[in-house]
Amino acid sequence: MTGTGSTFRAWLSRAEEWNPSSWLIGPIVALLGWQVAFQTPIPGLDESWWAGLYMAAHDGKQFGTEIVFTYGPLGILREPWLFFPGSLSLIPYLYDAVIFTAFCIALVAVLRRRVGWVPAALISLLILLLVEQTETTVALVMFASILIIERRPNDRTLMIYAIAGGILAGAEMLAKLSAGPVVVVVLLIGLIGARARPAQLAAFFASMVASSIGCWLLTGQSIGNLPDFVSNSIPIVTGYSDAMSLYDQSPVINLVFVVVTAIATVVWTLEGRYKDRRADLAAGAIALVVTFAFYKQAVIRIDGFHMAAFFALVSLLWVAIPPRRGLLPVSLVGMTIFAIVASLYWASEKPAPGLNPIENLRSFVSDARTALDPGRQERLIDRSREQLEDFYGLRPDLKAELEDQTVSVAPWETMAAWAYDLNWSPVPVFQNYSAYTSELDRLNTEAIVSPSGPDRILRHIGPNPNYPTRSIDIRLQPWDPPEQSVATLCNFLPVGASRNWQVLARIPGRCGPPIPAGVVESGFGERVAVPRPGRNEVIIARIQGADVDGLERLRSFLFRPKERRVKFGAGSYRLVPGTASDGLMVRAGAHVTEAKGRFSQVPQLKTIELLGTSGELRYDFFRMRVEPVALYTPLLSRSP
Repeated sequence: MTGTGSTFRAWLSRAEEWNPSSWLIGPIVALLGWQVAFQTPIPGLDESWWAGLYMAAHDGKQFGTEIVFTYGPLGILREPWLFFPGSLSLIPYLYDAVIFTAFCIALVAVLRRRVGWVPAALISLLILLLVEQTETTVALVMFASILIIERRPNDRTLMIYAIAGGILAGAEMLAKLSAGPVVVVVLLIGLIGARARPAQLAAFFASMVASSIGCWLLTGQSIGNLPDFVSNSIPIVTGYSDAMSLYDQSPVINLVFVVVTAIATVVWTLEGRYKDRRADLAAGAIALVVTFAFYKQAVIRIDGFHMAAFFALVSLLWVAIPPRRGLLPVSLVGMTIFAIVASLYWASEKPAPGLNPIENLRSFVSDARTALDPGRQERLIDRSREQLEDFYGLRPDLKAELEDQTVSVAPWETMAAWAYDLNWSPVPVFQNYSAYTSELDRLNTEAIVSPSGPDRILRHIGPNPNYPTRSIDIRLQPWDPPEQSVATLCNFLPVGASRNWQVLARIPGRCGPPIPAGVVESGFGERVAVPRPGRNEVIIARIQGADVDGLERLRSFLFRPKERRVKFGAGSYRLVPGTASDGLMVRAGAHVTEAKGRFSQVPQLKTIELLGTSGELRYDFFRMRVEPVALYTPLLSRSP
């Protein structure tokens, strides 16, 4: 045993003398732990917004006006999908492949400063095999920034880093709106910690601006749309926490685990070994920014996906920070524990982690062939379309209603527009549940009302056939968002339906102006009677006081707000606080046929009661006349 140990140590010593570059080891590690792969279209909520992003890129739609989402015009770079052959398949794959390989190089470079290159390569591979879900770009810039803080490179190298970092930051700002700013801040802190000169900082900002504008134009966007892109991106980012928090699926142990881990990670960062105080503060600031950003995602959407992303970055932080003398084992143990935790959370989303280097190599070869072969892409795309058409089962008469028409899909199954190759003309926030502020609701409403908006709306029921009007997170579809729903009722009529699908056709506006029907001062936990509508009327309620305000705004920033629920009958639904005052349809008269059946657009509430927090509420009720369907039926007859 002793002889075997001596032989191994001798071999390790000789291997360390070879000392190959991280630029050589990193790509080898990347191939063995390869994680870049094409996704193929399938039905579903997340899959549908990917379809929307790719169709927007393919059709040249303008972000900020025609498309408003949590991703920008370069959002397709975040994950390669086989929606369209050619550049829209190749470019995202190449981008992800380069980012992943660069991340592996940086990971090896960081680890070999703590241990030799052989252990660094093995540990890097272990991390890749355990941690399959991470924000690779954020991890890359985190490692790169901490490396330059440690190494303190010369002015020439720092200038190259500033320019390259600026180019990457500019592209990422147009990719994912929640991660792009993190990339920018981390790179900037790294430059400051490495004592970058004013010229190098200026080069970083100049290259970032040039990259953003250049990429904006290359994607076919108009310079005139930039202000709209910025202004409309703000509410979709800032409103996310208030509207998208999960509650029922959030065991307290998960929340405690996330909070304790975040605190422990920041404390660990402050114990790092640096050359001076500035480097100490810069590295701590990087850890704080990264930890907080992904802690927020984890406590808002506290599911396997977001939990895995949080713990993956935490794991990497524990080896990124240079440990004090004697604390290297703590660094490696912390990294291992959190990597395992990340893999367990990810396994709850996907059946098994990819602990198979051979299979990873095969995946690389297969997807590389696909990326370079448009013919192969077309065959795979055609097969996906056939499978989706078979799954969706849209009846021929409904498909006929959509032919030669511009079509929006509601509330989110945008994948159907791609599967049937429809003339997609979406409302700006094309996943309706993301229009969670009054500003975003208004954007969608304007598109619905406008004659240049979609001619048809293809609607599908909620994910649970037993509760067809239930939206995501147990929301109510007619309120998701509310003002857009009113506009849809007033400007579209049903022309056909099957079990899961309904087609609406545009008509001239058929609703009268809202007429005041009473005001009720109330509070949370108090039941309020809804006025009785006339036979051709809909009652609309504007609820004041349900929004997140005051000290709860601070709570929302640091954690998440309290859940608002609307109770009626035997159940309750989530209420989005940012749109509660937009005008919720709460009750309809007997002659409003759209308030009946599986595709009901109006709930029938005799009373309404808000739960979840405290404070004063005001209900402003309105009556709105809706002209009968029969008056508009002649306008909907199709020409042969």
